[in-house]
Parts: sequence; structure tokens; C-alpha cells
Amino acid sequence: MRYKIVLSYDGAGFCGWQSQPSGDSVQDAVEAATAKLFGEKCAVVGSGRTDAGVHALAQVAHFDCDKILPLKNIIGGLNAYLPEAVRIEKAEYADESFDARKSVKKKTYMYVMYGGGVTPLLETRAWHTGALDTESMNAAAGALIGTHDFSTFKASGSGAKTSVRTVFDAHAEEHGRLTLFYISADGFLYNMVRIIVAQLVKIGRGENVDIKSLIEKRDRTAAKETAPAKGLYLFDVEYGNNA
Repeated sequence: MRYKIVLSYDGAGFCGWQSQPSGDSVQDAVEAATAKLFGEKCAVVGSGRTDAGVHALAQVAHFDCDKILPLKNIIGGLNAYLPEAVRIEKAEYADESFDARKSVKKKTYMYVMYGGGVTPLLETRAWHTGALDTESMNAAAGALIGTHDFSTFKASGSGAKTSVRTVFDAHAEEHGRLTLFYISADGFLYNMVRIIVAQLVKIGRGENVDIKSLIEKRDRTAAKETAPAKGLYLFDVEYGNNA
């Protein structure tokens, strides 16, 4: 039986999503919980990797196990074995053709920035940027929308075969002292969102940065800064009608 789960997690205490020899990843925690619940080792495949310190509101994963359990038992059972920083939100039976990674049509990330003074409540969950001009950030973010080669916004170490991605939406919202930046695309390069956010924050602080020109340069050295991992959240993952 193939199971599809949606989970949220606080990434502050993990080395990222992907399994590591240290066993300190989110994937390791979920696989350990499935082994205890099902009595067998189940390889868990996520919709994508999140780096150390990155959070998720709706990571999607699938796994195959021989044993068939009621969905409510899966949610409650896995949560009983998982650390409090990881929660299963939903569980479904999935068709064997469903693949949490390969079937993705659109992903949305959210980046949280805080404009007030330093507060311990947001220390691992937001970037303390100071006040930002979201109007200027949104005017610049419009250049991201469409299909482009995003080589400028790709960190070294990426194994992607192409740097071309299609961005469907990119905008910032003000919520009191918080600024939330949302970006949706058919896929993302390594550290792409964090590099983009770093440039938009410079614009929000009044610096002269031309996003369109940066895209056209296709040169990582033209946009060297990378926003901290702690403000990044995997917000949503969308699939086709049959997934």
C-alpha cells in the first residue's frame, strides 16, 4: 500500500529533510516512526529537500508498506512516535503512480522577515531585517515571474540539469511588523529562494538592485548574499488532479 502524508515541522533542530548518517534529519525521524508503527522499514520520499533550519507547513511525502492501517491510526500513531517538532497533518491512500517528488506541479515557499527589535520568540523562525519597503520589493519581484534561467540565484552544489524554472507568483505582504514573501514555481534551484530574498531585502532597505538585470547576467557572483535558513518555510505543494 502506498501512503501519502502531509507534515509540518520546525526545522531548527534538524540537519534538513534528507536522511543523514547522523540520523538527525526530518526524514530519519519519520522513517523511524513508520518502522515502529508498521513493524517494518518504510522508505519515505519527500516532495523535496529542505536545508538545515528550514521549516515546513505542508511538506508532502509518500511511503510503501505491506501493512494496511486505517488513516486515523496512521496520523495518531506516527505522531505518537515522532518528536514534537514534527507533526503529521493528513494521511491518504495513494495510487502507486503517485510520487511525492516526481508528481509535483507547483511549490510555494514563504519567507518570514521581522521589522521590529530582536525577540527570542522569532529567533529561529524569522530573519530580523528591520523595517522594509514592501511596495518597492513587490515592484522588483515582478521581474521574477515567467520562465527564466535563474543561474544567478543558484548556489554551488546544485545537481540540477537545467537552471530554467517557471515562477508563477512572487509577492510580499505586510502583517504588522512581519513581512511575508511568497514565491510559487514549478521547481526551485538550490538556495534559490534565499538568494532572491536577500536581494529583495536590499531593495526594501532602499538599495538600488535591478532584479531583471541580475536574471539576465546568469552569474552567481552578481548576487552573492543568501538570506538565513531560519526564515524559510515550505508553504504548499500542488499536484495534478489525480494526485
